[in-house]
Amino acid sequence: MSSEKSDIADRADQLYTVAAANAIQEANVGGATVNAHSRCFFADELVELGGLDSNNAVMPLIQYLTKNNLFRTLRQSGGKLGWSVRPRDAARQIKNLDRDEKAVYEEIEAAHTHGIWTKEIKRKTNIGDNSMKKAITKLETTNLIKSITSIKSRYQKTYILAHLTPSEDVTGNSFYDAGDLDESFRDELMNLIIFWVRQHSWKEPSRKHKVKREPTSPVLGAEDKEDGSKKRKRTADIEELGSRPVKHRSARFDPETDHFTQVMYKAGTHNYPTAEGIHAFLSTSEVILPTKRKSLTVQEIQGCIDVLCWDEKLEKVPTRDGEWGYRTVRGISHKPPGAAYGDFDDTSGTALTQAPCGKCPVFDICHEGGSVNPQECVYFTQWLDIPKP
Repeated sequence: MSSEKSDIADRADQLYTVAAANAIQEANVGGATVNAHSRCFFADELVELGGLDSNNAVMPLIQYLTKNNLFRTLRQSGGKLGWSVRPRDAARQIKNLDRDEKAVYEEIEAAHTHGIWTKEIKRKTNIGDNSMKKAITKLETTNLIKSITSIKSRYQKTYILAHLTPSEDVTGNSFYDAGDLDESFRDELMNLIIFWVRQHSWKEPSRKHKVKREPTSPVLGAEDKEDGSKKRKRTADIEELGSRPVKHRSARFDPETDHFTQVMYKAGTHNYPTAEGIHAFLSTSEVILPTKRKSLTVQEIQGCIDVLCWDEKLEKVPTRDGEWGYRTVRGISHKPPGAAYGDFDDTSGTALTQAPCGKCPVFDICHEGGSVNPQECVYFTQWLDIPKP
């Protein structure tokens, strides 16, 4: 008789090991939205996994595993029975729970990744307040359950099994911290997306080499031939040229490295960043805290990209591989990653900075006789407000 029990225990342990491995494998394929311990196995599936002949052969093994808390019984729609696996550590600790503690544990277990309020546990178990508090304390102390903050009700205690990750509809996504929306992280993340996508959206032509010329003006720069003195430039010579101050963005970074002409790639010759590529960059970026970048998902990044597209900061374009990628809308800029919002100020510019050449997006390829040239510049007409003939 003892040898028969030992044989059932050995075969049950083998079945548990195979079922647990199968559940973990399916969870890895399904991604973060699937949990290994939520996988429901039916009797015919366990027969196949265990290499058994019939349901009659598998039932003693299921009974053994259920009795030892390694299997949890689930009743599906239509009354069909199924079983899910429990972690071995949890199964050993469940054996030491009393009736009330086990009842509380089972209700929290049934709530799965959505969690359950203490008020709801009390309603379902009919356990008194003192017994409820003792049971909750015991389960938390033994690391069987944990409390989480729900975005739906921040001040209502919600409990979930310790080895489970709560669903996004309970705790929010990576943009939530302890139930609160982390707006600064969300804004900085979208700025970082623009920063990286912009770097991979446009090709940079060769820069113009600025040649320092000797001043020829007898008023602003030339030496007086009689006494060798120089006449000083007057600030008014520049500032009085502009009648209306114009707002422009100024930032404390090197314009030589920040500004470049945005020239498009030829169609079908460039692979623009995809949501997966952007996610891969953000997951390794040292600008983001390790805990935050580890929790980011492709779906969350896609949501940020969609918002940026709606705000007309990114646009959807086909890549060379036939997939959809993204590039920045021409002229869209960004804050340097990690810079404070105060680093960008709206200041009044002089006539020199207001001139269209100073901020022309195609300045580097503008030359006489070219497709972009000073003679046919439409920006000068708009700037000088010259009426069309």
